[in-house]
Amino acid sequence: PERAIDGNRASNLGQRSYTNIARGGNVIQSSLYEKEVPERAIDGNRASNLGQGSCSVTNNNFKPWWRLDLLKPYQINTVTITNRGDCCPERINGAEIRIGNSLNDNGNDNPRCAVISFMAAGTSQTFVCNGMEGRYVNIVIPGRREFLTLCEVEVTGQALGNTAPTDTNIARGGHVIQSSLYEEEVPERAIDGNRASNLGQGSCSVTNNNFKPWWRLDLLKTYQINTVTITNRGDCCPERINGAEIRIGNSLNDNGNDNPRCAVISFMAAGTSQTFVCNGMEGRYVNIVIPGRREFLTLCEVEVTGQALGNTAPTADSHIQSSIKYTDCLFFGGKFGQINTYTNIARGGNVIQSSLYEKEVPERAIDGNRASNLGQRSCSVTNNNFKPWWRLDLLKTYQINTVTITNRGDCCPERINGAEIRIGNSLNDNGNDNPRCAVILFMAAGTSQTFVCNGMEGRYVNIVIPGRQEFLTLCEVEVTGQALGNTAPTGDLYHLTWNVIQGGNVIQSSLYEEEVPERAIDGIRASNLGQGSCSVTNNNFKPWWRLDLLKPYQINTVTITNRGDCCPERISGAEIRIGNSLNDNGNDNPRCAVISFMAAGTSQTFVCNGMEGRYVNIVIPGRREFLTLCEVEVTGQALGNTAPTGDLYHLT
Repeated sequence: PERAIDGNRASNLGQRSYTNIARGGNVIQSSLYEKEVPERAIDGNRASNLGQGSCSVTNNNFKPWWRLDLLKPYQINTVTITNRGDCCPERINGAEIRIGNSLNDNGNDNPRCAVISFMAAGTSQTFVCNGMEGRYVNIVIPGRREFLTLCEVEVTGQALGNTAPTDTNIARGGHVIQSSLYEEEVPERAIDGNRASNLGQGSCSVTNNNFKPWWRLDLLKTYQINTVTITNRGDCCPERINGAEIRIGNSLNDNGNDNPRCAVISFMAAGTSQTFVCNGMEGRYVNIVIPGRREFLTLCEVEVTGQALGNTAPTADSHIQSSIKYTDCLFFGGKFGQINTYTNIARGGNVIQSSLYEKEVPERAIDGNRASNLGQRSCSVTNNNFKPWWRLDLLKTYQINTVTITNRGDCCPERINGAEIRIGNSLNDNGNDNPRCAVILFMAAGTSQTFVCNGMEGRYVNIVIPGRQEFLTLCEVEVTGQALGNTAPTGDLYHLTWNVIQGGNVIQSSLYEEEVPERAIDGIRASNLGQGSCSVTNNNFKPWWRLDLLKPYQINTVTITNRGDCCPERISGAEIRIGNSLNDNGNDNPRCAVISFMAAGTSQTFVCNGMEGRYVNIVIPGRREFLTLCEVEVTGQALGNTAPTGDLYHLT
């Protein structure tokens, strides 16, 4: 049995360069099919043919489950699952990943990290768990009889109390350069594997105080970049990093700073590390640059995960699903000239808070008004208490997609820092013991941020500031989601008065019958072709559809609705491309996402992290296919504008 935990993987998978904390755990499952023991799922081998003897399988039971005991609590970053390859991949559909410290219902009552909507045969997918805390990691298929087959389960995280990460990164083997050198703080210090954040510890790179300072990592070959993690200076001036951009690509124009943007660092607290998700952006070069001002650029560590192009095994943990799925998030569609308005499910709820400051009642946070000056009388405020909280009762249980919070604008925005969003059905500790959706690290004065809760289930939405005495001020709380048992969404975020697509032009590679490209932006998600609301191309090689927004935008999200009455698999493998070029009809622009799978009639939202472009293309590369789009919705902000045209998605 020791060979199963010797750290050595099958040769066709390559040698791993990171630590998988699952390998040291104990496993159990609900039942045993033949000899397919649960230990096979943590043997370090992603072989997916059952005959290779590396997959665990339960019997065909109701609600089958598999549980990993890590022996102590961890903050779980990612869980990667490999599906069976030689048969019946659909069996994994609907499985849930649960993480926590409870053994109620064999651990299946712990908070949910993710739902596996679909996995192709023999593939591996990584699900991001955002530091959820727990000793137990469960995979469970609720609600039906099924075989549960797991050909590998890999987990990354950090033992509670540890400051060092358990996984390594591909940056360590690269070459680095920066725009200038401050004293002896050479660029190599940012990839020395040490997150020490005090400058005197000799582990941070620093440029001079120049205009547009930059730092560049050369990975020596092209990678699909999943995440970039940055550690900020801890002993001084953390605000210097604010506004820095992460750029990824293969060009050295402007020293690499013209490459597509993965993310903007709006704020980082002193000495902290933050991970930015880059969705498989392709590039040899990773740049950190502070545009538009004179500044010192200080980086106390830069860590990168990704996969070399052409490799089938990842070179480090992916830290990200191929797409982030919400049910009906922020929506911009509609016939040309039409303004859409949607409901915010918080508006119909009841609210309470831990105490009352003057007349700033909790109802003000759901009045539909984002006014952020306290004198405008639209913000709720508690007294300066220990662990202040605010709770929304939705009156019945919902699957919560997003929570958007507006911070006070005229004073003291830092008070919200560290607040937690909690969602669930329990009133233990006034609801503050429910599972956590997100932590608000920072919000600028008067801004609104949206946090993605991935369908967490609950009647209660709490905002709480744990661990200190503070005023809790909320100038608006908006919630989107779907009532359990409903198939139609209950509404979308806030009352929106902007429409990114309004006035845009569309074209596609060919026309099937009368299914014109304009149908994909008519504001209707009807997914039956006979309803006359889907665009369709002919069955061509590399079919495409293109939206011209008429000027460049920073694109936050693209939501696509798939055909519902037939052939949903046609969309599989489609790519979303965004940029300003019309090379290859716009299909050569940088890629935001790949649509690995969409169920019939569903809508999925893909996060594009502010990618810049005038053109949004949907293209199916590499094969002959019909391209059918029953709705395409886009959110973003026109370049040069300070007011958003739609809410920015803030992922934690």
